[in-house]
Amino acid sequence: MPAPLTPADLLRFAVPTSLALAPDTHRLAYTVLTQDADADERRSTIWLLDLAQPDAPTRQLTSGTHRDTAPQWSPDGAWLAFVSDRADGTQLWLLPADGGEPVRLTRMRYGVSQPRWSPDGRSLLFLTGVPPADDPIQPADEDRAAREKRAKYDATRLRHVTRLQYRWDGYGELLEGRQHIWRIDVGDLVARHPGATVPAPTPLTTGDYDHLDPAWSPDGAHIAFVSDRSEERDANRTDAIWLLEVASGALTQITTQPCENHTPAWSPDGRLAWFSQAVAPEWSHSDTHLWLAERQGDTWQARDVLAGQDANVGHGISGDIASLPTSPPAWSADSRTIYLTANVRGTSNLHRVAVAEGTITAITEGAWQLGPLVEVNAQTVVAIAADPTRPADLLRCDLASHPATTEWLTTLNPWLADYHTSRPHEFAFTAPDGWQLQGWVMPPPGDAADDLPASWPVILQIHGGPHGWYGPCYNATRQIFAGAGYAVVFVNPRGSIGYGEVFARACDRDWGGGDYQDIMAGLDAALARGGLNADRLAVTGVSYGGYMTNWIIGHTDRFKAAVTVNSVSNLISSFGTSDIDTVSGVVEQGGTPWERRDWYIERSPITYADRITTPTRVIGAERDWRCPIEQSEQMYTALRYFGRAATDFLRVPGTSHSIATGTPGQRVAHVRAMLEWIARYNPAQ
Repeated sequence: MPAPLTPADLLRFAVPTSLALAPDTHRLAYTVLTQDADADERRSTIWLLDLAQPDAPTRQLTSGTHRDTAPQWSPDGAWLAFVSDRADGTQLWLLPADGGEPVRLTRMRYGVSQPRWSPDGRSLLFLTGVPPADDPIQPADEDRAAREKRAKYDATRLRHVTRLQYRWDGYGELLEGRQHIWRIDVGDLVARHPGATVPAPTPLTTGDYDHLDPAWSPDGAHIAFVSDRSEERDANRTDAIWLLEVASGALTQITTQPCENHTPAWSPDGRLAWFSQAVAPEWSHSDTHLWLAERQGDTWQARDVLAGQDANVGHGISGDIASLPTSPPAWSADSRTIYLTANVRGTSNLHRVAVAEGTITAITEGAWQLGPLVEVNAQTVVAIAADPTRPADLLRCDLASHPATTEWLTTLNPWLADYHTSRPHEFAFTAPDGWQLQGWVMPPPGDAADDLPASWPVILQIHGGPHGWYGPCYNATRQIFAGAGYAVVFVNPRGSIGYGEVFARACDRDWGGGDYQDIMAGLDAALARGGLNADRLAVTGVSYGGYMTNWIIGHTDRFKAAVTVNSVSNLISSFGTSDIDTVSGVVEQGGTPWERRDWYIERSPITYADRITTPTRVIGAERDWRCPIEQSEQMYTALRYFGRAATDFLRVPGTSHSIATGTPGQRVAHVRAMLEWIARYNPAQ
């Protein structure tokens, strides 16, 4: 008999997080994230898979005792550059592809990210933080006493803040300095290893600007990158694609339209593609499209390849076990096609874009979430993928048929075969104002039919965003809830992506309005299907889902229990403390608190705290800058003050907005705390 999943099982999951194809197109390096329960740390290991011999055992390239990430092949396939925390934070390392000891390349005080090989294999780019008036390179001979003195000074010095966006969730306490592109020459090292001297890196960019996503042109003459160099760079939602001429250092701005741009990728014939989301001042969301630039004489001309199409492309895997960013656009070898993912109705399938024609065609179909991907040849794409039974594995897509035939290349969680996996059942419903919406019910173990035979207690789960989405792919938290005897109901209300721009924008200036009606209509539709107990309901959500949880319990007493996580409770104070409200929040709410004071009060859940009778557990992360813990503090204090509902407050130290990125032990404790509170006031039996 398969066992139900429990919170302790969260420590057992392993997921691939990145992949890189060697120039020979048959060796695939990929990273696997695991949990070290004894040390309460996450580990990441680089593995090697031979696509020409998929039945051959995979080979472990790094030890697994550190966080080794972002492998990048040298152009000759002899070396792998990667980022590791094995010494002095995250540094850049070099590993012979045939095996051996890695060589440390950098000593940057603030770590490195995004390594990129030059086409001639003689140098590497990377990003590093460069605070003002500080040397970002740590001297090799700096002794322990000097480091401790510096650390003490850094911990106690006064912080001088002048930026509007002076902190960003997941990036530490304050944003001091900027991310810059650096270069390190390794030609002598790779030619004469071992024994060659590692040279010092040099900066390629300067100034009070951030730089992201560097990409070498095929001829090595230019580096494309993303940067916002406008005067309003901390008060807008835009950035631009730039080109740096390597020989001269000259800069050229490729884009001029107000957009959010990311992950530029060069085609073999020298054109540049990237993902771009138009910024409309009156709307919080626009579709992400594929853009292309090509040189015409002395200038670059950029165009929206998917102009006029209501397509939303370039999204990675979104889940509670694997949450992976998008890949850059994946060019075909003939520069005529780009492979990417597109989000449609809760799924993220592989698509093909014919660049010249501007057409987009689905390659895979079904309940997939696809993330990072590479084109192996004209007939094969390999991607990190998730489906309803797997949190993530490597997937081969054979493009010779339509839809593509698929084959799993890894099974990183074979132990799941001994556990029950509940499958979500999709249903359609209609909102009070006529929107046609989508939702799912995930029953407890043993119920495979659509018409559930028992009257199960219910947990209503609400996604964040508001421009997030749910779908049928694997979610460990829902599996744990189902294993404990609950049916989980989840829906995509207005504001969710994957249903077109109009739908995604429909919650702007209406938080707690139509979106609330959608969620409650979805719950009622699920109850009407049968098998669920309308008198045994619980509700939970994270971030905007926490906002909606707070809002719901202030407007109905239908629920026996609520757990609100990293939530928003007071829109006015959120404007002054959240890292994004002064830029995107003001659009969501249609103005500032000074311009719409009554609105901010009306749509703040804290306004209705004196009405709440639902037993509520409040969970907040102490280093959450997206929905700062003061929002949770206000909600808890109000509930405790009025005393109409049982309540308590769990604070998660050292963790940012996504509690899943905390320690493995915190993740287990978080899910266990959610389930314990719900079971106390809405027991499964």
